[in-house]
Amino acid sequence: MQFGSVEFFKVLIKTVLCILFFVPLVLCVVFAVLLWNSNQKQAELAQDNQKLEYYAEILSGEREPTVKGFYDIYERSGLSDDDLVEYILHGREPSEQANAGAAATVPASSQAQSEPEASTVPTVDSAELTVESQEPDSPYADIYPEMTVSAPAEEEYIREENVVYLTFDDGPSDHTYSILSYLEQYNIKATFFVVPSRTEGCYAKLKAIADAGHSIGVHSASHVYKDIYASVENFLEDFHEAWDIIYDATGIKTEIFRFPGGSVNDFNADTRDHIIQEMTRRGFRYFDWNVDSNDAGGANWTYMYNSIPKDISGNYRSVVLMHDSASTPNTVLVLGDVLQVLVNEGYKFDKINNDTMPVQFTGPFA
Repeated sequence: MQFGSVEFFKVLIKTVLCILFFVPLVLCVVFAVLLWNSNQKQAELAQDNQKLEYYAEILSGEREPTVKGFYDIYERSGLSDDDLVEYILHGREPSEQANAGAAATVPASSQAQSEPEASTVPTVDSAELTVESQEPDSPYADIYPEMTVSAPAEEEYIREENVVYLTFDDGPSDHTYSILSYLEQYNIKATFFVVPSRTEGCYAKLKAIADAGHSIGVHSASHVYKDIYASVENFLEDFHEAWDIIYDATGIKTEIFRFPGGSVNDFNADTRDHIIQEMTRRGFRYFDWNVDSNDAGGANWTYMYNSIPKDISGNYRSVVLMHDSASTPNTVLVLGDVLQVLVNEGYKFDKINNDTMPVQFTGPFA
């Protein structure tokens, strides 16, 4: 077959037509497979989210644990009977239960040689925690033994619907006085999780918060995540410093705290469960949040004015994360306007105490 002959052009035309036909066909098949995989992942994610929503409704008290309530969860969760009961009663996944069982089969000599993994520490309910708080065998019992408070039983927790708990982290600063002024204007009580220092200015601000009737909780003394979460001992030392400053300034032995970075963060994966267990043994309760103003991320007035009321509207009750640090001036600018919107919409406000039902990312009251 010579180049340029009739036969050559026939073959060339057939080749081009085949390419034009098969290449789009192959591309269509590949696209269809990718689209199918994407839809499958979205469906699985939606199913997982639905499971979590139903778990949260029971565990937060929004859905009463009636036979019908458990049946609704069972139908939509896909869990076996035993797995579902284990999750509802003890707050742990089947995989965690398996890990705990596996740990029980490890010889005692092996356990003595290695520190247990965080994932093998089971989450316990409030009844178990109450018993633990009476036992002196904690490995940390000799560290600041006076740093204990009285914890209420779970059934004594306050579960109020349509309540907004305003919380302010990382202060006090000069912005704290402006925030106190807005709160007084609307007769609202709030909660301040502080990063205190042993200075006259800080003592004065802490006393102003307490004198106005707001709650004060520990956030941190240093706010250096890497150091705080290096060990349980480090956490207790940092916590005690902040706790002691609050007492010196106000006479209050606070019973509440907020983990720096929240209870789940990139720095405390190895120590989180041990810290929660020890702090619960001492009677303290920690509080995360379910509404983030994003003021620490640099959110402007418009964003916060629109997002805070919107996010609150979707909750059974809301714990709002804001900051009164020197680096968050926009919080002061928007607070009065946001409070006016929430008051007009009929929300109730309250401060957090040790008997407030916690909002937590993890733990016995998640």
